[in-house]
Amino acid sequence: MKIRRFFRKYILPLILSLVLTSCFSDFEPDIESKPVLCMISNISDGDSIKVSLTHTWRWSEGKNEPWNYSNWATEGFESELLVKNALVKLYVNDEYTETLKLAKRKVYGNMGSDGMVLRPWEDYPWTTTGYVYYIAEYIPKCGDKIRLEAESDEYGSAWAEVTVPQTVEIDSVDYTISNFEDRNSTLSEFYIFDMNLSMWFSDPGNETNYYMFDTSSSGYFKGEDDQGIEYKESVTFRDETDDPLFTEHVSAIDHVLAETSGYSFFSDRQISGKSYPLHVRLEAVSYQIDNRLATPDMENSYISLILYSISPSYYRHVISVWAANDGIVGSLGDVGLAEPVFAASNVSTGAGVVSAFTKYEYKLYMRQLIESIEKESQQ
Repeated sequence: MKIRRFFRKYILPLILSLVLTSCFSDFEPDIESKPVLCMISNISDGDSIKVSLTHTWRWSEGKNEPWNYSNWATEGFESELLVKNALVKLYVNDEYTETLKLAKRKVYGNMGSDGMVLRPWEDYPWTTTGYVYYIAEYIPKCGDKIRLEAESDEYGSAWAEVTVPQTVEIDSVDYTISNFEDRNSTLSEFYIFDMNLSMWFSDPGNETNYYMFDTSSSGYFKGEDDQGIEYKESVTFRDETDDPLFTEHVSAIDHVLAETSGYSFFSDRQISGKSYPLHVRLEAVSYQIDNRLATPDMENSYISLILYSISPSYYRHVISVWAANDGIVGSLGDVGLAEPVFAASNVSTGAGVVSAFTKYEYKLYMRQLIESIEKESQQ
């Protein structure tokens, strides 16, 4: 890690200083460019299809401030780049299904001290830009081939196609516990420990498959028992998973000089048709129950292990983003010492990405886990 930071902080600026002069001037490249449609959608089985439609622009046009705050109270934040008068058609398995409708998210919450409207996290879906998008009534399912076609009088047409992947299940989960500490007090239960897990799944092997792994926590549960005594149950942890599959796209020089952490995407390049134990490392797992005087059913808190099956367009886009932002070639391209790296797109205009995913979730319930740990310690 120190080598990577040293390279980015000292070596790249030194190389740049050797090849460039100290004279700079602003100029406007005389390049003819026409704005085109940018289409973004991330489709999941069992959920409605939402499409964000914007357009490209020249940096010198001053559209790098995308949000319009003047009408936040009634309209929500809308990007100046949104295309709201387009015709967006949906085709499923090569058959026309419907024309999508324009939708707008409602505004919730109050104005914060920084001038931003405060909303819960679920009001920020990453698949949309702003709060205006196109939505379909059709609910996709695994195996569907989805084709989206957009037509705008001002920005022309765009289309993209993706197939919703099949769900790959988690077969089983094995784990070992270390650094277990029982910090119970008179009124609360509190446990902290580390976990090493083997999450087994089987790659279908009939075609090239792509995956993403993630973990989540059930968070906090509050309530009261039959006698009206309040209680709170919670679980937190730090995900330090670094399975070798996560860096299969990383070259030898990238391993030394580039940033490789923070990505959990991988293909079945090394495990096609095989059963594989993904190595999961969770540190500082903290499980707490406040007010032991209560007698509720304490089986709410859990840790989720989530295996996503993702479309090739999803995988290629994320890997290209890694190459541009964290890879050595992208770093050199930023200072003019290599060709620039652009984000991969499966949209006909080259702007945006239409992807798809399915997910399988495996839940580890904390009360059951603690009971099994205590039982083993007594044997």
